[in-house]
Amino acid sequence: MASLSNRIRTALTTRPSHASTSQLVIPVHPSQQRLFSSSRPCLSSTPLSYPFASAVQVLPPSPPPTHPKTSLLRTLNLHLTSQHPLATEYTALFSRRHPTRVKSGSVLTVISYTALPTTANPQPSTTTFSGVLMAMRRRHAGRDTSIRLRNLVGRTGVEQSFKVFSPMVKEIRIVQRATNSVAATGSGKKSGDRRKPVLKASRRAKMYFVREQPDRLVGVSGIVKQAREREAALEKRKR
Repeated sequence: MASLSNRIRTALTTRPSHASTSQLVIPVHPSQQRLFSSSRPCLSSTPLSYPFASAVQVLPPSPPPTHPKTSLLRTLNLHLTSQHPLATEYTALFSRRHPTRVKSGSVLTVISYTALPTTANPQPSTTTFSGVLMAMRRRHAGRDTSIRLRNLVGRTGVEQSFKVFSPMVKEIRIVQRATNSVAATGSGKKSGDRRKPVLKASRRAKMYFVREQPDRLVGVSGIVKQAREREAALEKRKR
């Protein structure tokens, strides 16, 4: 018994030599090797070999898909926006960085329909609202661009939001643009002099602070009245 246990202990503790062991070596195809400069296996046009059966043929993996730059929804929104008759003008007017864009603090007049134009009634009645541009919201590639105007009616703040590309909006007029101060030019002017604008543009894109500070809101009625007087004077000159 002692000799048998010694033999078992000797067999367990003795490691087999490298020559007596048969190791399973799996060949790796060069196309399956991972390159150091890439994070995916190198693609090969030749079919891969299957080491365990000669009748099996492994095809190379398909190339990675190339996604389009714009999604289907964005393409659809751009197409719907382009169908508007004033799409080019309104897109530049309410853009973020266009040179002719309108800035927050400008006075606008929006003429909207009370009902959708139809073949039976192509020219329905309209309503007019004038106010200070206090916020703009651009969504869905410009399709859902909206503006918010604020005005004081009987010392009460009134706000109204309009969809720029809505069929209910007939026309958007710029009564007075808000601009920044520019360098003064002319004789007797210093290099550091600035010319005060007629209507100063806001530093913020959202002018929600005028709700708590109504004194900082410009008088819309006076600006609109002056604009109407200028239009009437121009019409008289044309006649």
